Amino acid sequence: MKNILIFNCGSSSQGFRVFRTGDENEPEVVISGKARNVATHTKAEPVLQWKYGGMQDEQRMCGLSSHRKAAEAILTLLKEKSIWVDAIGHRYVSGGKFFTQTARIDAETLAKLNKTLPLAPIHNPNSLSVIETCLETLPGIPEYVVFDTAFHADLPAESYTYAIPAELAEENGFRKYGFHGLSYQYISRKTASMLGKPLQDLKLILCHLGTGGSSITAMKDGRSLDTSMGYSPLQGLVMSTRCGDIDAEVVLELVRMGKTADEIETILNNQSGLLGVSGFSSNLEEVITEAERGNTRCELAFGVYAHRLQQYLGAFTWLLNGADGIVFTDDVGLHSWKLRERVCSHVEALGIVLDKAANKKAVDGKPAFIHASTSQTKLMVIPTDEERVILDEVLQNSQGMK
Repeated sequence: MKNILIFNCGSSSQGFRVFRTGDENEPEVVISGKARNVATHTKAEPVLQWKYGGMQDEQRMCGLSSHRKAAEAILTLLKEKSIWVDAIGHRYVSGGKFFTQTARIDAETLAKLNKTLPLAPIHNPNSLSVIETCLETLPGIPEYVVFDTAFHADLPAESYTYAIPAELAEENGFRKYGFHGLSYQYISRKTASMLGKPLQDLKLILCHLGTGGSSITAMKDGRSLDTSMGYSPLQGLVMSTRCGDIDAEVVLELVRMGKTADEIETILNNQSGLLGVSGFSSNLEEVITEAERGNTRCELAFGVYAHRLQQYLGAFTWLLNGADGIVFTDDVGLHSWKLRERVCSHVEALGIVLDKAANKKAVDGKPAFIHASTSQTKLMVIPTDEERVILDEVLQNSQGMK
């Protein structure tokens, strides 16, 4: 029997799960949990939550000023519970041009990972710090890194190409890489199962809406056709503290105003999005609640967030010539029925009809259909399982681990 620890490092969270493997049965979850509100600007307190041994959910409040601190707290918890670790799998957001598949962590891999840090400045440094923490705390334990960008590695050229000088793009690797691939890999298969059709026969729009980062992907013929995030996770939807799509001239104007690259990066990645527009919180539910109390900036922030999502839903519906299914996943996608109602209402002419009662009930994190019987497009809420995808990748890339 082998215990495999999976670390899922998000922009504002640190998920973890230990799987016990070694026989023909499904891997058994020994312990699972998440460090929430890690280094975030929210009213909620940082907390480490977990479920172990069939017991009730437990939690402890602790300082989570960084993902390194979160990893240390999780490893301490495993030690307290006498849970050993035989291998570790890490989610890593952007492999850029250096990685298109899972890799075992060694000196060469670490050197390449360091080169990817600018590609996802919120995520990659955090993930690398967790990897380094594990190497220091559990030396000799084999570790593997699994990349979100791998799912989008075969995007069509017309989707991934930026309209800038070709030589400049090729020399520097400037192209759309796409992200949240682990989530899309799981959700697309689950959607096909729920619809009872082969994945390659479906046209899907998948919305990964997290408390930190969010993106949306169009799938056709079993592959990623286009996705909202680009060279970095900054492009696309409005997010908790990220601006998403923005006119490049705004960035140039900030340069002319004397802002440095680091200062601009901080503005666009850490001070924008819901936080920047609302001036109140980076958490969508907190913004919606405050908007309902009459806060006009929060009303605007919710409106901008929903409007951008509707724009991409419309664009991808056109690109696919209609979708068989639209899926909402991750924390915001699963639990914010108000957001789903806002973006899926008044589009009946497109063959999309929301069942408002079913939508309001679908907040428990379980798979659910939320479309009306008259809807041509199926609307679904499906929890993702990135940790299971990482586990499968570790098993496929390790020797004698199954």
